[in-house]
Order: sequence, then C-alpha cells, then structure tokens
Amino acid sequence: MSSTHRLRWSHGDATIVTTAAMLTDATFSLPNGPFKPFARAPWVGTVSDPAIVGHLRVLAGDFVGLPFGTGGREAPTLPEWSELMTQPANGTIHGPAAHEEWTIVSADERSVTLSLDYEPHSVVRRLERTISARDGSPALDFSLRIFARHQASISAGLHPNFRLPEKPGRLELKVDFQFGLTHPGQTAVGDPQEFTSLASVPMNGGRVDMGHIPLTPRTDRNIQLCGVTSPLTGTYLDEGAGFELDWDRNLLPTLMFWHTDGGIGGEPWRNQFRAIGLEPLASAFDLHTDVSTGPNPINKRGIRTSIDIDPQKPLEIKHSVRAFVT
Repeated sequence: MSSTHRLRWSHGDATIVTTAAMLTDATFSLPNGPFKPFARAPWVGTVSDPAIVGHLRVLAGDFVGLPFGTGGREAPTLPEWSELMTQPANGTIHGPAAHEEWTIVSADERSVTLSLDYEPHSVVRRLERTISARDGSPALDFSLRIFARHQASISAGLHPNFRLPEKPGRLELKVDFQFGLTHPGQTAVGDPQEFTSLASVPMNGGRVDMGHIPLTPRTDRNIQLCGVTSPLTGTYLDEGAGFELDWDRNLLPTLMFWHTDGGIGGEPWRNQFRAIGLEPLASAFDLHTDVSTGPNPINKRGIRTSIDIDPQKPLEIKHSVRAFVT
C-alpha cells in the first residue's frame, strides 16, 4: 500500500509517494509568489486498478526508469532503425523502479530516502533514491544509487514531467546539444530524422518550433537531443518564473522530449494528460533495453545509450530542479 512523505523547507514544500518513488507535488516559494512547475495527472489519487502500472496511477512530477523504455513498438519507416524495433515488450515500461512500491528508509522535513530491491534474476540488485530540499534555495536535489548483482550494461533514464501552459508557445525551452533526432516511430515518410535546432524540428513535411511549446495544433511528439552540453532552462513567459533542470551529462548524455498534449486515450489517460517530459537518458529513445545496449544509430556516433553497473561500486546518478524568477 502506498504511503506519502512531505518535505517542507524555507523555499517550498513537496510530496513524495512510495509508488514509483514519485514526486507528486512541489511548490517553490519565489519572490513573486508560489510556483508549481511540475505536471500532475488529473487522476492522481483516484486510480487503484493494479492492472494500470504504478507510475501511471500516480503520474506527476518526477520518477526514474531502469531499464528505461520497453519493446513492442511498431516498425518505423527508417531502415537504420527498422531491424532494431522488432523486440516484444519485456515487462513493465521503465522497469520495476517505475512500477513497484518503494520503502522509505529514512525521512525528515528536508530529505527522504527510499529503496527498492529488484527480483533475483535481475542484473540490478537494489536502488536507493534520495530527494532533498536545497538549503536556502527554491530547489530539489535528486540522487539515484544503483547496486548491481554483476557487471552489465543497461538503459537508464530520469523522468521529470513539467506542466504545459494553456497558450501555445508560452513555455520557452533552451538547451545546448550536438544533434537531435525525431522518434523513429514518429518520423513521417520523406521527413529527415536529424535536426540541429529546437526551432526547426521536422514534422509531417514541415518544421515545428519545439523551443516554444505547447505546439499548435495540439499534438504528441517525441524527440531526443544527443550530446547535451548544458542544463535545460524552461521559462513560463506569462508567469515571470521558470526552472533549471541539471543532471550528470557524463552518465546521461541525451535528453528526450515527451511532448504529450492530450493525445493518449484509454485508461487512465482519457486524453486528459498534458505535459512535457524532459528526460535525461542513457537510452535509445524509449525502446527495448537491448536496442540501447547494442549497436544503434545513436551510439554509433559516439553518444552513450546505456550505463555500466558494477557490483564492486554503486553507480550514483544525480539531477536537480531549481526554480527562478525572470
């Protein structure tokens, strides 16, 4: 059964649930008032069906995936990807980390640490996730420690979700990267997959500006930025506030945009969820982990799409979200 823990500090408050170790709410105290940048699904707190995976029941601000993604995608139009996208789904999307109940190991008003033991057959033995309020700052710091059973490579990803404003183009996103790719399962026939600017992302024979979202008309769109060299900033142009997402880019050198604007039907979605997932990854999109650990069009260009884990030393992945005024 899920339980919750609340963080309270000088510059905000946040709530974490044990299902998927999900950050479900966070309010940052800024000089111009309270600021809530994270997304929160309208069904949170109302869905208990165990057939709906854990992170979907509580889908909100921030969780992790290990391994990241799953199989079962339709074959794309791109020959370099088509042979890689034939694997059947291999369990719950984004792995046990995003589905199971974690255990609170320690907690106070400034920090909470949760743990999750993986099944005996997994190369991962245990995860520990710490979420801490930053002293004297409107910021949250996250740490994921991965304990291995034996040496292996595995896809991994962080999954912060931020809310979309109502007006098109009024969330401005800035980040530096080497090259970007549209999702191979969404790349239209005749469209190039690669781009170099968020302002000019190929889509359906034209170009869209994914540096200013939400898009119009409303659409769902996934892209991956490869060789990221800076934090990402998101500015809500009508609110005088924004956020900075920072992370260890040596371990997670790519960033996937999951721009979803009410396009997912079925339960629990019902075409209601609007968010931009800004997901630091060592993964080839959200495909099967075998695609990420084997040769693929991203790692062939020198960009890692998996992490190496070792039983001799836990691997720690850090990220943070800091609010600011404009």
